[in-house]
Amino acid sequence: MKILNSKILDLINNGLFVIQLKLNNLKNNSFLLSNIDFFIVLSIISIYVVSIFAQNSTTAIFAFLLPFLVILKTLMTKGEKLELEICNFYLIIYLFICFISNFTSSLPIQSFYGFSKTLLYFAFYLALCQFLKNNKNFIIIIMFAIAVLTAGESVIGLLQNAAKVANIATWQDTSYVNPEDIMTRVYGTLKPYNPNLFGGWLIASIPALIGMCALFFYKKHIIPAFTSLIFLFISVLSLFYSGCRGAYIALFFIFCCLLIVLFNVNKICRIASIMAAAFGGAFILLHHGIFQRLMSIFILRGDSSTSFRMNVYNSAIQMFFDNPIFGIGAGNKVFREIYGLYMLSGFDALSCYSVFLEIAVESGIFALIAFLLFIGSLLINGIKKYIISKDRAEKIILFTAFISVFAVMLHGLVDTVYFRPQIQFIFWTMASVLTVLSRNND
Repeated sequence: MKILNSKILDLINNGLFVIQLKLNNLKNNSFLLSNIDFFIVLSIISIYVVSIFAQNSTTAIFAFLLPFLVILKTLMTKGEKLELEICNFYLIIYLFICFISNFTSSLPIQSFYGFSKTLLYFAFYLALCQFLKNNKNFIIIIMFAIAVLTAGESVIGLLQNAAKVANIATWQDTSYVNPEDIMTRVYGTLKPYNPNLFGGWLIASIPALIGMCALFFYKKHIIPAFTSLIFLFISVLSLFYSGCRGAYIALFFIFCCLLIVLFNVNKICRIASIMAAAFGGAFILLHHGIFQRLMSIFILRGDSSTSFRMNVYNSAIQMFFDNPIFGIGAGNKVFREIYGLYMLSGFDALSCYSVFLEIAVESGIFALIAFLLFIGSLLINGIKKYIISKDRAEKIILFTAFISVFAVMLHGLVDTVYFRPQIQFIFWTMASVLTVLSRNND
């Protein structure tokens, strides 16, 4: 990952150096500042914990803490400077285009409200990049925290399935399914309760559990390794019980990547990968509810839920053609107001049900191009670093972050759960790990 050379950044860093010289002594005389790395990591983990139990407004309060602490550390620590990777340059272009779209929107106040959420997520991501670039040793701790939370939520999902929790208000066409094959769709503790949100969150976070399991086996910590493996199995079960079909597609990608990597490690891993693939296939075929849910992906208009989404796609594409340059404005408040003028189905829609279509509709074609350049640059540089790296532990973490980011984007082709805070914070964490580990200062 190349670092962008910029006279503006040089000027900013020169100013930072002057400030650091004057404030550096304060760091040694303050308990908070002298232990600021600990508080930064604590704030990161707190965001993950709060996001899976609390309302979004509460999570936002905690999310502001990380950028504040990282800015404080940057101002107080001599030698800290700002650097901009090429992929983040594309992200800033995307952000600038989104900012302009607020002024061209017919609902500017609602658009600015939606844009403020985007700013918060990007501040979280850029703060993580700034912190982790000189503190890579904390990446494992952060990954472990995500893995533990994934294990806990997965157990809750399994218990909800065993208790046959009542279906919540989420659309599932069961007209073509035998009554005994209707699934109990689990949703964990994430608010608002929604099986698709739960499935999307597991897609983003399961890779952390895979990564920790691989690291434990690599380090020959047998008990933690097998414990992680058990929780990985439970998390996959919980994801299946969520009934989220977009998550099924992303999970298939994750395990294809995992099986390819395992197949090229050694003979034991090859046998294990074949057994895992056979077991997974048999489980899906024997569980009629999951099999029916999976097969409903392919009947398209035959499933009313899929048919509804296809109607939304048609309307959203028309919205884009009518506003191709800067879009309609940011956020679901704007979308819901404008969508009413285009909807075909007679039913309200919260979003486009596709991340990339949502970006194009909200902020226009150039915003979509900038976002795709960011994702493409991030993933390509992650692959390059994975290939050239000689450090097995680093390769495991790179693989973990890569499959998380790619799987969320794959799920995002058919759903917009990506825009939920719980998923955004995991996604941007994995993106920051890819950015930091792929950096090249040459």
